[in-house]
This record gives sequence, structure tokens and C-alpha cells, in this order.
Amino acid sequence: MRNNTLIRLGAGLVLLSMLAGCGGTAGTAPSAPAAEVTPEIQAELDAQLGRLTGYITEEERQAALDLWLQIRPLREARLAAGQWAWRPREASLLTELSGLYDQYTIRYLEGDEAGFGYTNPKEKTLISYTIGDDGTLTADPSTAGQLTGWTEEDLMVLWKDMSDLLPEGAFADFKRLTFFTDGPGETTAWVQAMDDPGDTWEIAVDPADSGDKRYFVETILHEYCHYLTLNSGQVTYTTDQTTDTYNEEGMVAHKGSYIDDFYQAYWPGYIDDCLSCGDTYNFFLRHYDDFVTAYASTNPAEDIAEAFAYFVLWPESGQPDDAVWRQKIDFFYAYPELVSFRDQVRADLGLNPDQAYEDLFPATDNSAAAA
Repeated sequence: MRNNTLIRLGAGLVLLSMLAGCGGTAGTAPSAPAAEVTPEIQAELDAQLGRLTGYITEEERQAALDLWLQIRPLREARLAAGQWAWRPREASLLTELSGLYDQYTIRYLEGDEAGFGYTNPKEKTLISYTIGDDGTLTADPSTAGQLTGWTEEDLMVLWKDMSDLLPEGAFADFKRLTFFTDGPGETTAWVQAMDDPGDTWEIAVDPADSGDKRYFVETILHEYCHYLTLNSGQVTYTTDQTTDTYNEEGMVAHKGSYIDDFYQAYWPGYIDDCLSCGDTYNFFLRHYDDFVTAYASTNPAEDIAEAFAYFVLWPESGQPDDAVWRQKIDFFYAYPELVSFRDQVRADLGLNPDQAYEDLFPATDNSAAAA
């Protein structure tokens, strides 16, 4: 899902909208003996603090360190036991530490206690289609009479734009197409697996958010990356969670998969802090230089999807860059099949090697959000 994001342009950001609240209040744990604090532990703390390291006082750093020294052995014991899910005490301490980081972020980095504030309005299905093996669309009778505000001809133009954007056969595993709306400026699109293995997929699009062509193209690429990184060849949908690769509830990434490679490269230092809060706005501010958009800070799956859209639509940097968000865009060049995909899309869009998509279609004021 890609909801009202902060989009990075060059070294800056443009606010498109909002998301959803890291919370919690933090107390101060008893100080641990100084002998327990190794350079490795200090480095772990720095990774979590991000930009806060240059602002907080020694006393504030110590309060965070005291909590991390309690969490760390619990985490190590859990992982040694092969348990993916946090145990209750670890979860409680992580929430406390995340709340402390939020307090510091509000104090020093213009954070916000309310977070992004995304409201997640109810979606209304307009019409759904079964996609045949030959690409033909058959309307689902159960959605008959629900199409209001648009004609089927309007939606077929939108579907053609989506299909023409991607290489031939790209939607072969998609067996359902749904058009929905939750109003403009909310969720633009989403994808989901239709079966337990993740072999067949559904894509859903809100036509109310299709007016900004640049944003809509970014969105379709974002959603397609979810399919590329979460299909049955990349992950296993199971309740038997592991600790060796990237996991989400009910899903285990394969070793060597796109999403696990991405996760291992960029996320281990602060994944628990990110996931211990319900909103990543303050987390994003702490790690501003790590994410191509604010929405990318939601979790690794959204991060890789956001980076992939910019990988396709932006020119290659051509030189090393210390900014992590730029490294994430360049991450995909290690995969020849993804470079080939990129080249085909860019050729279809008429982009030369040094051209960014935004140069052809500047964003409008009514940019929407995708799922």
C-alpha cells in the first residue's frame, strides 16, 4: 500500500500527505554497569537513534542505552531459541524504547505525537473482473450495478494504460482486476495474493486517483514490485516463522530473494524499533536519509516497492553515493532481469538514459496515494 507519501526530489522532500502513529511513553530503567557497554552495543544504539545522535544529551542517550541493555539479551535468547515473535517482556520494553525515541524526535526533530494521521477510509468496490488466460476481462456479476461516477469505457482506458506500462506478459499471474474508490487523495491501488502459495494475484485501482499521471505510473510500479517480491518464487506463506530471513506475520522470505537481500542490506539495525510502533512518522524523521519517501519507512516491503519505482523512473546515478536512499534505488542493478524490466518500461515511456520520468510529466497538486 502506498498512502499519501512524502516524495523525495533530489536532496529535498515534497509533502503529498500523511500515514498513520508511533506512540508510547517511556520511563527510565536502572543504569547498567559501564563494563557491559561495548563498541558494538554503542553502534547498535547509534543505528536506532539515527539523526538523534547529534542532538540528544548524554543523560538522554543513557536513558535509551539502559533500555537497550535490557532488551538486547532478551532478543538474543529468543533468536537463539529460533523464535521469531517477540516475547511479552521484550515487546513491552521495545514499545517503551520506541516511545522514548519519539519523545526525543518531537523535542529535537520537529516530530509529531499524532504521527502521519492517515485515516484509512472505507473502500467501495465499483466493479471487479476475472482476467482470463488470454487477457480477456469478464465482469463479476456480484458487482453489477455498483459502478457509479465512471463508465466501463473509462476503466478500460485505465487498464490499458496499466498494461501498456509494463512489459508484455507482466500481468500473466494476475487473475482479478478490481476498481474501487475511497475518495481522491487516499489509497490509489493495492495488490494481494489470491491463493495460499502466492501464485495468482489481484490488482485493485481507484480511478479517483489516476489524474496525476506521474504519480499513477509510480504507483503501478510500486504495486507491481509487491508482486515481484512477494510471489511464490520469492516467499512462502506459512505460520512457521523463521529467524534466518525476513519475515512478516504468515510469510517467510526465501534466502536470496529480492526482499531478503534488501532487508539484510538496510534494515536489521532498526527493524524492531520500526515495528514496535503503529506509525512511522517519527521513525522516518530519525532516519530521513535512509528512505526515498516517507511511506517507505512503513516496513521493508513498502521500502523496497518505493525504491523500485524510482529505480525504474530515475536515471542511474553513475557514481557511489553515501545517502542510503540512493543506495536503495541502485540496489536493483545487481539483478539483470530487473534491469531488463527497467529498460523495457523506460523505452515504452520514451525516456532517454539521462532522463527522469518527472521531467516528462511534472506532478500536479492532486497527487494521490497507493496501497
